[in-house]
Amino acid sequence: MAGELGQQTVELGTVVRQAAEESYLALRDLVEKSRAADTEGEGGQQRSDTEKKIELLKFIDRTRQRMLRLHVLAKWCQQVPLVLYCQQLASTLSSHETCFTQTGDSLFFMHEGLQQARAPIFDVPSAIEVIHTGSYRRVPKCVEEIGTQNTLFQDERKPTLKKLSTLVRAKLLETMVPKEISEVSVTDGIANVQVDGEFKVLLTLGYRGHFSLWRILHMELLVGEKTGPIKLEETRRYVLGDDIERRMAVADNPFTVLYSILHELCISFVMDTVIRQTNVLRQGRWKEAIKSELISDSHTSAGQGGNNALVQLGQDGELDSSGFRIPGLKVNYWLDERNSGSAESNSSPFIKVEALQDMQIKCQHSSFVLDPLTDKEADLSLDLSCIDVEALIFKAIACNRHTRLLEIQRELKKNIQISRSPTDVVLKREEVHMNIMQKRMDRRDFENCCTNEVLQVRAYGQSYIHLGINIRSGGFLLQSPKNILPPSAILESEEALNKGSITPPEVFVSLKTRSILHLFAATGRFLGLKVINLVKWLSLSSVVVYSQYQITLKIPKSILYGSDFMVMGIPWRANAYYLLMQLDNSLMPVFYLLEVHADGEDRSNADATSDAKEAVRFNRIDIGQMQIGLEYLSTLRSEVAFGKRPLSEFLLNIPSLQPAIISGGPSKRRKLPEDASSMQPGTTLTYGTILAEGNWCITENIYASVLLQVIKHCLLGIKYAQLTTQMNSLNIPYVEEVGLATPSSNLWLRLPFAPDGSWKHICLRLGKAGSMSWDVRINDPYYGALWKLHGGSTTAGWGSRVHIANTSEMDSHIYFDDDGVILTYNSVEVDSIQRLVSELQRLSNARVFACGMRRLVHVKVDEKLGQNQLATKMKLHSAKKCFRDRLSDQMTKTFRIDAVGLMNLWFSYGANAMPVVHFVVEWEAGKVGCTVRVSPDHLWPHTKFLEDFVNCNEVASLLDCIRLTSGPLLALGGAIRPAKMPAVPAVCSSAQKQNGVLLASGSSSTTVHTNSHDAQTSSMLSAAGRTVPGLVPSSLMPFDVSVVLRGPYWIRIIYRNKFSVDMRCFAGDQVWLQPATPPKGGPSIGGSLPCPQFRPFIMEHVAQGLNTLEPSFLNARHTGPHLNASANTLSGSQQVVTTPNPLSGGAPGVVKLTPSVGSPVAPSVSRAGNAMLPSSGFPSGTAGASAHLSSGTNLPVHMKGELNTAFIGLGDDGGYGGGWVPHAALKKVLRSILKYLGVLWLFAQFPDLLKDILGSVLKDNEGALLNLDQEQPALRFFVGGYVFAVSVHRVQLLLQVLNVKRFHHQQQQQQAPQSSTQEELTPSEIHEICDYFSRCVACEPYDASRIASFIMLLTLPIPVIQEFLKLIAWNKSLSQPHGDIATAERARAELCLEKHSRSFSGDYTETSLPSKSNIQHDRANNSVDFTVTFMLDHNLTPHMSSSGGAGWLPYCVSLRLRYTFGDNSHVAYLAMDGSHGGRACWSQHEDWEKCKQSVVKAVKAVNGSPATGETGQGRLQMVAQMTQKQLQLSLLHLRDGSLSAGSTRS
Repeated sequence: MAGELGQQTVELGTVVRQAAEESYLALRDLVEKSRAADTEGEGGQQRSDTEKKIELLKFIDRTRQRMLRLHVLAKWCQQVPLVLYCQQLASTLSSHETCFTQTGDSLFFMHEGLQQARAPIFDVPSAIEVIHTGSYRRVPKCVEEIGTQNTLFQDERKPTLKKLSTLVRAKLLETMVPKEISEVSVTDGIANVQVDGEFKVLLTLGYRGHFSLWRILHMELLVGEKTGPIKLEETRRYVLGDDIERRMAVADNPFTVLYSILHELCISFVMDTVIRQTNVLRQGRWKEAIKSELISDSHTSAGQGGNNALVQLGQDGELDSSGFRIPGLKVNYWLDERNSGSAESNSSPFIKVEALQDMQIKCQHSSFVLDPLTDKEADLSLDLSCIDVEALIFKAIACNRHTRLLEIQRELKKNIQISRSPTDVVLKREEVHMNIMQKRMDRRDFENCCTNEVLQVRAYGQSYIHLGINIRSGGFLLQSPKNILPPSAILESEEALNKGSITPPEVFVSLKTRSILHLFAATGRFLGLKVINLVKWLSLSSVVVYSQYQITLKIPKSILYGSDFMVMGIPWRANAYYLLMQLDNSLMPVFYLLEVHADGEDRSNADATSDAKEAVRFNRIDIGQMQIGLEYLSTLRSEVAFGKRPLSEFLLNIPSLQPAIISGGPSKRRKLPEDASSMQPGTTLTYGTILAEGNWCITENIYASVLLQVIKHCLLGIKYAQLTTQMNSLNIPYVEEVGLATPSSNLWLRLPFAPDGSWKHICLRLGKAGSMSWDVRINDPYYGALWKLHGGSTTAGWGSRVHIANTSEMDSHIYFDDDGVILTYNSVEVDSIQRLVSELQRLSNARVFACGMRRLVHVKVDEKLGQNQLATKMKLHSAKKCFRDRLSDQMTKTFRIDAVGLMNLWFSYGANAMPVVHFVVEWEAGKVGCTVRVSPDHLWPHTKFLEDFVNCNEVASLLDCIRLTSGPLLALGGAIRPAKMPAVPAVCSSAQKQNGVLLASGSSSTTVHTNSHDAQTSSMLSAAGRTVPGLVPSSLMPFDVSVVLRGPYWIRIIYRNKFSVDMRCFAGDQVWLQPATPPKGGPSIGGSLPCPQFRPFIMEHVAQGLNTLEPSFLNARHTGPHLNASANTLSGSQQVVTTPNPLSGGAPGVVKLTPSVGSPVAPSVSRAGNAMLPSSGFPSGTAGASAHLSSGTNLPVHMKGELNTAFIGLGDDGGYGGGWVPHAALKKVLRSILKYLGVLWLFAQFPDLLKDILGSVLKDNEGALLNLDQEQPALRFFVGGYVFAVSVHRVQLLLQVLNVKRFHHQQQQQQAPQSSTQEELTPSEIHEICDYFSRCVACEPYDASRIASFIMLLTLPIPVIQEFLKLIAWNKSLSQPHGDIATAERARAELCLEKHSRSFSGDYTETSLPSKSNIQHDRANNSVDFTVTFMLDHNLTPHMSSSGGAGWLPYCVSLRLRYTFGDNSHVAYLAMDGSHGGRACWSQHEDWEKCKQSVVKAVKAVNGSPATGETGQGRLQMVAQMTQKQLQLSLLHLRDGSLSAGSTRS
């Protein structure tokens, strides 16, 4: 032991050995003492076992302590090198400490000597400045300014601040700084002293001239709120700073004084802010939700555990702290409303905020709460830099809420009914706000009540019920999605939970039961069931009566498990079925099917407890007996585990709902779960077993599957009862299948209208259980043939050109297969059997009609099929052999079946080369009988007679009617619709011009000579846009002609409701045409007005039409239906020469046909439109090519007979005579008849118009109707000194004018024409009037207003008429050709005679006179109002996209003028209107107004022109010319875009 104490060492092994020896010796001594005690005790007192155990325990304790120390020593020995190294460091530091202590002592004593040895401070810098510069900058300019300069120069500041910073740092090293100060820094001689969250002070040296004392430069408090830190007033900050400087100057630890003063000040501000914010919250958004109290002495409360006297806050929120330094605050929240008025107010939780003895703010909660983020004890504190009492309250409430929900979670997990898996009860923290709960809290007038932590309790599957706590009241909030529970159940349970009447486990058990029942209700509603909530109940001895509205049910108590249940009903007309659903004590579903039989009494006045109201029978549906396949169970479990499938997809995979999907899809293998793989193949489980398992989650899909399995047992019986009841009411016999191994759901029916007794097996199948669908199947080979036809087979008996027709959407539930037809229905309605009978009737009718068509129309089939069915066909058609022999050829060649379907049949008719007519016969749903549709549309005015033939099963009569009426109807349609124009447009487009003769490209032997007028007319029609190349516009208006069917073969043509022509169809390719004879009451009741010369007219046109037929066509007509293309040559040549007609006053448009040599038919006279428009050559009712028959033509017998009788007795039969017309000439004859009827109608307007106009304008002796001859027909009238004769000549009106004065001088001899006087019309002017009447007045389309305007024009004085004739002649000259062919695109003008209802723009409003004339003659004022229409030049009009029906019309402008004649004659502008919306091609309103102004100026300029009478032109002609030029100029500006720009510049 030579070493010093603490330096001695010993080996660890020695220590271990000694410790072991000591323990061994102590144990041996203990054993020996025990033995010795036992030996001595034999003769004396023996030691007890307790004493022995105590000694043994002491030994074990001493040994344990020794071993523990030895273990610690061993651990310490492992770190011996480190300990040695630390000892060396400690020795070195100890020596350094000694050196520093000695140095410090030496410096201290040296400092005392330095005070005595210091020298005076000399102004060395000033002396150096004076020596070097010879001046001194700091010398004052005035004596008054003698003193020290306070401001340093720029170059002196930096070194001075550096020295000052050194002094400040040195001073800081000498001064003790409290540990609470978080930051101390020096910058430019300023020390920054800061305590985070409390204050910040800027200090320097030099207090009152002493560089050893601290001076405060700036002081700032960091305590504050959200709006910012607290601001001290300037004076208060100076006073506080001066007081702190003074205390720091005399204190040994100045920074301690600084911290204590400012810290206490900050704490005071903090508590004041907390109290003030609490008062604001109590009076604002937290009103009546929190309560605050003051704690009198915070220091005492900390020492005494919080038992302090309480001081209330004043009304103004200031602290009443007369005897307290810094009071604390107690804030109560979740105030219990029941204890709000009592003295015991400590039941609600509270937060206590106070300053402890160490002057630190402390926040405490009344009870132990957990932090929801850390699950540890919550730490409540305030951020002094941003004091927020509301945030503190929120945090305390969140912690308290978390603690309460955690306690409820532990309680719920102990309940087996609620918690079966770890995820059944989950405390979840939501990251986002709950929208639904937010809305509920907004209803309670609190905006921040949404919680972010809720307790989720599983209802079923992935659906949870949420439990939250209201942060305002502390009450419980229950919430669930709308599809889980109704809101009323949630509110009821929430109220009971807050009142404490039931516990949370009881609440959630009830809610889980209701949620499952609600799921059943939603699933039943999805499946079409009616959910009934029975709210009123009355408990009787054995039953419970539930009622809602007018539904009352008496349910026995024996089948009820509680008050929570659901009833779903399937109401019917006679009975009502209800499904009762409830849950037993183990939450297993229990189902009862209730059958309710209602009596006939009034339910509104019946008592709910009356036994006569309803009787109830029930039957329990045991889900434990409902089996489910093993494979399907595995699928369910896998989907439940992963939660992938929604309810809709789950329903699709139910085997009972989709057998076709399962049977049609490929078979798949899958790995089964371990518990299912151990079962034998084919083993089935029940739904009761699935629901009883509690080790996995039961999803909504499983509950839905259970409900589906329950419903399928109910629907099958209900469906059977309803269908059999309806069959019994309709007396339909049926039989059931019984005695089978497997229960059958088929019924076999017999219907009285089954076709041919073939429908003996009509099977009604109730369908799969689980749905209300059912179907009916009929096995019939007819539909098997349709199935083969649908597959493309040509051996089905329908031929190769027949296809399957589409089925309407209404009949989409009917389809066929190889065995027969199937009708499927999705539900059972009140009239389901009646609807079934109706659809079977429609199927039967369609089948019978299709078979009849197939028998009458020979279908081309394969030879094998024809040989196999030859014998059968002979037997079936032997009874009608004669009839088929007569019609077989015609039916086979003219009719063809196109498509056949279940409820329709498509066929077509086409005789020879006539257009094909398509027919669709269909039996529509909800309609008695069939519907026939025809294409082309409206070919038949109506199809009633055709439908009657089909409904009566008269197929042969139907085809015969179609065969006889199709040709006449097509000819009539062709006569009404636009006809083809093979003359001018075709020739102009495809011919070559050679020396003024146009040679057609398709015929080398036919030449057509055209004059310039014909070419101009054709080009004008094309330019006007009223037709397309190859068509001429129809002369008929839409309201001119109407067609009605008076019988199957009787067609009536009505022209403008005045004239009617009957067309009767007969066999032999001819029809009978005759005006409709009126009844006894006259034409006003019905029939037609007389049609003079009708029979001669049609006979002449029949001869003309047959004369133009080709002989090759007539020969080919009887040899086959197809024309020979090589026979389309003409037997002769024909020349068409245009000559003027002297009888019509020189009216153009009359042609003369020059026959070829040997032609037996005399030429006929007709209008140019008829001669130039021959028909297209269809043999079944259309005229042939434009050529004469040769001398050797072989006509049919019936045609020859008609030709012979056509010229015998051509006298009239009172206007109602008729005649036969062959189909070959029918189209041309009908077109001529329509024009003829139009001329008759126009002539019929003359008498009334003459009476109205002449009687209103002229005097009795100036004009009147002379005579009227209805048989010619013709009339004469005179106006002034002229007689006007109007007569009907074929299809046109002719006008002749006679000058009465000159007539007397020309009776004896023909004199040479003399110049007319001023008051008389010259012969050329009379000729111009007649020509104008033919061209513009009596032209198509016929209009009475043109006749009225023409008559009004004749009432004008002769000079005025001459003015209009000059205007008309000028208009006519514009239409004359210029060059080879007329340019239709040139601008032209015409006098508008038609009167239309229009409103001109501007100040002019047209007077509404009863006259139909567009020309208004004001005889009193010597004026006439008229309209001139200008067709604009097509080349000048800009391109515009015109929409609507007027897009094809040319652009034109109508100018309304007033011509005042007499001494001071002039033309006045009235109004101007444009086409295409009112402004023609001027789309901009500004351009249109500019154009209108220019036209007004042009009219005024003509009135002021002195050369009006010198040029020989009329005033009206000059006005028209100037207007036309102005319009063309406006078009040029409009096209170039200069008009708008010019208007802008002006």
